[in-house]
Amino acid sequence: MRRLWTAISIMAVLNLTALTAFTAHAWNQGWLQPERVQRAIAELRSAREQVAPAPAVTNEVRKPTARAADRIRRNEEAAEKQRIELARREREIKDGWKLLEAQQLVLLRNREALEEKVRQFEANKEQAAKEKGDSGLQKELDIIAGITPKAAKELLKLKPDAEVARILLAVDNRKVNKIVKQCKTSEERLWIGRVLEQLHDRDAARAEDPGAGT
Repeated sequence: MRRLWTAISIMAVLNLTALTAFTAHAWNQGWLQPERVQRAIAELRSAREQVAPAPAVTNEVRKPTARAADRIRRNEEAAEKQRIELARREREIKDGWKLLEAQQLVLLRNREALEEKVRQFEANKEQAAKEKGDSGLQKELDIIAGITPKAAKELLKLKPDAEVARILLAVDNRKVNKIVKQCKTSEERLWIGRVLEQLHDRDAARAEDPGAGT
C-alpha cells in the first residue's frame, strides 16, 4: 500500500513539473497572451455554433403544416365522395334507360300482337259476312228457281234494282226471259227496264275488266 502511494506521488510530481515547464515555454512563446487567448476562445465558440444541431421544429411550425395536410385530406375525401355519387347516378340513369327501352319493346310487341288480332278479327268477320251473303244469295236463287216466273217477278219487285240485277245475273237465262215476259204493265216494264240497264252496265264493266268478279 505504501508503495502505491509512493508511485502516485512520484507521478503527480512529474506531471506538475511537466505542466510548469510547458506553461513557462508557452509564456515565452507568447501563447498565453490575453489577446491570443480571447481569440482562441472566440474561434472555439464559432466552431461550436457551426456544428450545433438545428433548432427543433416547434409546435407553432407544425400546426400550419398539419392544418394544410388535413385540409387537403378533407378535399380529397369530398372529391372521392362526389365521384362515387356521380358514378352511382350515372349507373341509375343507364339502368333507367335500359328499363324504359325494354318496356317500349314490350309495348311495341303487344301493340303489334293486338293489331294482328284486330286484322284477323276483321278478316274473319268479313269472311263470315261473305259466306252468309253467299249462302243467302244461293238460297234466294234456289227459291226463285223453284217458283213460277210470275211469283218470282212479284218477289223481285220488293227488292232494290241493284239487288234484283245481281240476282238475275246469277239466274239461268231461260228463267230470266220468263220473268221479263211477266212484266206487262207500264210500271213493270219501266222497272224491268231499269234492272236490265244495270245488267248491261255490269256486262260492260266486266268486258272492260275481265278479272272483275260478279
